Amino acid sequence: MQNKTKATATLITSAIFAAGTLPGFSPLTNFAAASQLGNFFLNLFNHGFIAATIGGMADWFAVTALFRKPLGIGFHTEILRRSRGKVADAIIEFVEKDLLAPQNIMDLVKDEDTAKLLTDYFEQHQGREKIKSLANEIFKELFANTDSAEISKAVAPILEGELNNLDARKIIDATVKVVTNERNGRKILTTLLETGRKILRSEHMQETILQKITELREAYEGDSTGRALVLSTLNLTDEKILTILNESVEQKISDTISILNIRGMVDTKTADAAKNLLNNFSNFVKTSAANFDAKTFHAEFQKLFSEKFDAAKYFETWINVNVKGEIDPAIIEKIQRQKAANPQHSRVVKIEKQNPIWQAAIFDLIDSKIDEFIKSPILQGKFDKFTKNFIEKMLSEYHGQIPNLIRERLDKFSDDELTEFVEEKVSDDLQMIRINGSVCGGLVGMILYIVSFVINYYIG
Repeated sequence: MQNKTKATATLITSAIFAAGTLPGFSPLTNFAAASQLGNFFLNLFNHGFIAATIGGMADWFAVTALFRKPLGIGFHTEILRRSRGKVADAIIEFVEKDLLAPQNIMDLVKDEDTAKLLTDYFEQHQGREKIKSLANEIFKELFANTDSAEISKAVAPILEGELNNLDARKIIDATVKVVTNERNGRKILTTLLETGRKILRSEHMQETILQKITELREAYEGDSTGRALVLSTLNLTDEKILTILNESVEQKISDTISILNIRGMVDTKTADAAKNLLNNFSNFVKTSAANFDAKTFHAEFQKLFSEKFDAAKYFETWINVNVKGEIDPAIIEKIQRQKAANPQHSRVVKIEKQNPIWQAAIFDLIDSKIDEFIKSPILQGKFDKFTKNFIEKMLSEYHGQIPNLIRERLDKFSDDELTEFVEEKVSDDLQMIRINGSVCGGLVGMILYIVSFVINYYIG
């Protein structure tokens, strides 16, 4: 229940009881007349409730007179409207010299550990996540206003120029040097062998090999019944031959991978085998590179690039997808093709946007800096000192502007708006004056009745 409702209820209650305890009118009159004590209490309560009603009415008039004309009475009412200038001056003086006085603020700030407040914000109030979210929104807004088309048009000629000046032979030589390095050579050979194993196990490759085995067997048998009989006796069906071939090749691949991956102390035979593999691979790469026509390749690559590759469009799409976080047009086009091909199977497809490439790096940087701050008393001490010095400097530089800012704000209010604004903020608290007026008036009324009763009793 609001204080205004309580104050009004108190006033109405006191008025009802004041009327209900009037001698000669109250239903308790006959009961009170039977004894002097009963008559005393009836008059005591009557005086108290009458005084409470008067006090409540007086304070209601006083509170209401601050903002408007109570009962239409204009004499010394609407105090806020009439004394607007004085009220504004009082508010400005209070804020400037008390509420926002630099010394008062600094006394409070100096007692606070601002570094601890910041640490608590990070650890207990989701400050870390909020800072990440803010940084994410800032960078998104920053890149959203970036003209990717203009950037792409500027970058594309640079790429095309670099391509024209490209020395294919140097690139090939550098690639050969990296590939033939022993460590890289082991990784590349292992990857090639693993890829070969997967290809061998694929259904299509197995069917192809089986077909070739069948052709070779039929060519081997020819019109010779004896050869067919020998193969039948040995149970060498096409499938059996394929199984034997698979097992043999799988074993060779596994042995070769094991040799390449052995580290530490190994026997001479294994070491020589690994060395020979790597030397053969290195010689093959070097020979292939030496026989490679770099000029022809460069020319053909330039032609293919200029005819098939739109550098500006590529960079624009790359920026939109990876920097701005937009949906890849290729994905949308693919979905549209699927829908067009199967219009009877319409379904809602939710496309998730890819996180921009910078997001993870920004989040990692924020996490690392926050963790560093939390663990470092030195950084916390510097932050606390910097914060307090900064606040003191800002107060010193801008404190003089506070009166003007408040006055400008107050001047924007019309008389009615200012009255409504102040009343909204303080009216409920002012209603306690009415409640206190009723309570105090009632107590004073009863005390005065007791005093007058005692005087009349002894004097009369």
